Amino acid sequence: MSKRLRTIGAATALLGGTLLLSACGGAATQAVTATGASASDVSASDVSGSNCSATDFEIKLQAQPDPSQYLLTMTNTSDKACELGGWVNLTPTNMANEPIEQVRGVNVEKPGGPADITLEPGRTAFAGVHAELGDKGDPNTYVASGFVATPADMSGSVNAPVNGPNNEPVTEIPLKGLQVGTLQPSAQGVLF
Repeated sequence: MSKRLRTIGAATALLGGTLLLSACGGAATQAVTATGASASDVSASDVSGSNCSATDFEIKLQAQPDPSQYLLTMTNTSDKACELGGWVNLTPTNMANEPIEQVRGVNVEKPGGPADITLEPGRTAFAGVHAELGDKGDPNTYVASGFVATPADMSGSVNAPVNGPNNEPVTEIPLKGLQVGTLQPSAQGVLF
């Protein structure tokens, strides 16, 4: 009888260890995404089983009166409800639509931690974006003309155009750094 109990105990421990490793793997995947890893840093196996992809959304940045502030809008253009993964990873691009690898978007918990959001068709989620601006003559400043947006926990990416305060296209942003806040169901309080 005691041998049988040891066998059951060992099987239970093995199962518990497997579940623990699985849970840690999921947390590690989210941590990589949450620290600002670009879409190219996260393999397809790291993407959750979301029923939506980046192409189900229209993502834009709207300049604010403070030139370092932008409001990111993520509108569900599909015909299904989509669960959001907390952030949108942003990669700045140059005039040739090539990624500017020297400036990486860093995801921060602003205004707070990631919210559980299921975005219905036609609805919009919001996030604040803070640009560390530089001088075009500075070799550590890179001029962005737009962004590639990759929603966390989804496959694919889309171009994210930038509009100025009067809705005119913005094609030159002298960047040294970039912070992206968490997606929220309301625009209130998301700006840095």
